[in-house]
Amino acid sequence: MQTYSRINKISNVRYGVIGFFRQNKIKIFVLLFLTILGIFTGVFTALKSGVSLYNFQDCNLSIYADASIFSFDIFFTRMLSHVCVLVVISFSSLSVFLLPISYLLFIYRAYLIGLNCSLLIILFGFSGIFTSIVIIIPCQIAITFVFIVYFCIMINRAVQKRHFGYCEKPKFLKIFFITLLILVILNLIETLLLILLNAKTILVI
Repeated sequence: MQTYSRINKISNVRYGVIGFFRQNKIKIFVLLFLTILGIFTGVFTALKSGVSLYNFQDCNLSIYADASIFSFDIFFTRMLSHVCVLVVISFSSLSVFLLPISYLLFIYRAYLIGLNCSLLIILFGFSGIFTSIVIIIPCQIAITFVFIVYFCIMINRAVQKRHFGYCEKPKFLKIFFITLLILVILNLIETLLLILLNAKTILVI
């Protein structure tokens, strides 16, 4: 009986996830397209900047090589950035006229990912490649995915409230804090990996 109940719950979760992606496939596609566009823009900017180990200090990139500042302070700085993104997405979902703010925010975050990863590779070679591909990119993809899901949920709630005058559960604060908890975990994983595996590089997005 317990096995059947467990299988039933797993099945419900699977169909719920599939249904969510089917319902929001256009939003997800647009956000993924904007994210890819932002990443390539950041990569192109980094390649055109002419930064190298010989002149990176002139471009205010000395932070990338300063191991002494590499601490958990960066964790809290990054979390503040994540909270700001959640607040902006929540605010922009209140009106269709504010939605471009969220779209621009996705492009900007993706731009920073592409820019910073490219600069790490240019400046540190193999070490930068390892840090970017093994640590930063997977973590940032996961974080971006969380933001995309949160964005879709907020838009769906706004549409439902506008049409019917109310929203079904879960409530806004519950969604917000669950999303925030997931971001804290991902941010902590990324910070620990950067500290343990590469103490000479830092990324704040």
